[in-house]
Amino acid sequence: MIKRYESVALCLGLTILVVLGCSSEPAAPDAPPPVTESAREETPPDEAKVLLQEGRAAWEERDVDTAIGKLETALQTGADSAEAHFLLGNAYAEKEQFAQAIQQYEASLDLNPDYTDARSNLGVVYYRQGELQEAEEAFRAALRQEPDDAELHYNLGGVFVSLNRPDKAAEQFRKAQELDPSLPEAYLGLGSVYKQQGRRQEAVAELKEYIRLSQNAEWKARAEQMIQELEE
Repeated sequence: MIKRYESVALCLGLTILVVLGCSSEPAAPDAPPPVTESAREETPPDEAKVLLQEGRAAWEERDVDTAIGKLETALQTGADSAEAHFLLGNAYAEKEQFAQAIQQYEASLDLNPDYTDARSNLGVVYYRQGELQEAEEAFRAALRQEPDDAELHYNLGGVFVSLNRPDKAAEQFRKAQELDPSLPEAYLGLGSVYKQQGRRQEAVAELKEYIRLSQNAEWKARAEQMIQELEE
C-alpha cells in the first residue's frame, strides 16, 4: 500500500502500491549548509550530461533497458549525480532487481541526504521485498524531511497494514486525508482497515469516497465489490 509520484501499481491484499517516478531533486534552500565530501557532486563532462539526459528521457518513456544502459554509462563517464543514481534505482526497481535498486538509492542519498524521493522509493523497494521494518524506517526518515507529505503518510500506513497494526495504519491514512483530501488511495486504505475491524458503515463511506475520487477502473471495481460484501 505504497504510493510515490508516478504510477506502477501493485496490489497487496486490499491495498495498493504505487512506486517510482519523479526525477527532480529538491530545490536548494536559500542558505544551504556546508557541503561535505559525501554530498559534493562534480559537474559532469558534456558526454556524461548527454547520456544522463538520454537516460532520463528513456526512463520517462518507460524504456527501462535503454534507461539502464544510458544511466550506467553516464555514471561511468562522470555523471556521479544524485539524480543519475535515483533514476537508475527506479529503472532497476521497475525490473524488480531490488538489490541493485537499493544500492543506487543509497548512492543517491550519499550524494544528497535531503533527496526525499530517493528515500521514499528506498522504502518502497524494501516494502516490495517484505522487509517491513526497513520500509518503516525509510518512510519515517522521509517524513522527518517532509512531514506534510500526504503520500508518505499513506505509505507508512501501508506498512502498518502489513505489520498487522490497523490502528496505526488508520492514523496514517487519516493524516494523509487531512493533508490531501484528493488522494484516493488514503480512502481505500482506511476503508479496508475499517472493513477488517468490522466498522461496516464507516468502511462503506470511505470506499464510496475512493470510488468518487479514483480514476483506477480496476480498483474502483474492487471497492464496489467490497461495498457489496459489507452491505449484504
